[in-house]
Amino acid sequence: MVSKEELQVTFSSLPTEKLMEIIDNKFGYTEMAVSVAFEELAGRKISESEIKSYKTKQIEKLNSYIRKNIVNDLTLSQKNLFYFIFIPLLTSPFRLTFKEKGFKLKIKQSNYYSFFGFIFFCIAAWFLYKGMSNLFVAAFWMGGFIPAYLMDEFFNRQRQIRKLQNLFGPAETEESTQELDA
Repeated sequence: MVSKEELQVTFSSLPTEKLMEIIDNKFGYTEMAVSVAFEELAGRKISESEIKSYKTKQIEKLNSYIRKNIVNDLTLSQKNLFYFIFIPLLTSPFRLTFKEKGFKLKIKQSNYYSFFGFIFFCIAAWFLYKGMSNLFVAAFWMGGFIPAYLMDEFFNRQRQIRKLQNLFGPAETEESTQELDA
C-alpha cells in the first residue's frame, strides 16, 4: 500500500495534464490518489489556457475514437477482400494493422465479412456437391456479398452509431455548432 506522502512526492513531479487526467478518470484511481491529485493541482498556479488546452486534447481524443469506430470503416475493396479471402492466415496481417492503429470498427467488419464469406462459400460448396452447375455456384457465392454488404450498412453501422450516441449523446449538427462559436 502506497502512503499519502509517497503519492505526494510522485504527483509533485507529474505534469499538470497528467494530474487532470487522474481527476477526470477518478473511478480508475483510489480515493486517496484522486485527493492527492486535487491537492497538488490546488497548489499549482494553473492558467485558464492550460485548462482549455487539456479540454481541447480530450475532445480531439474523443473525435479520434469516433472516427476510428464509426467514420473509418472498410473500403469496398477491403470488404471484398475479407469476404472472398476469409482464411484467417491470409487476412491476419490486415487485422493486425487495424488493431495496432486502434480501428475497432474495421476489425469487427473484417470478421463480419470473413464470417459471411465463409458461410456463403460453404452453402455454395453444398450446392456444388448436390450437382448444381459451376456457374450457378460461383454466382451464388459472389452474389452473397450483396446481402452481407446491405446488412452491414443498414444494421451493423446503425447499431454502432446508436451505441455511441447512448454513450456520448446525440451528435450536434454543424449549424448549431457554428451558432455556438459565433
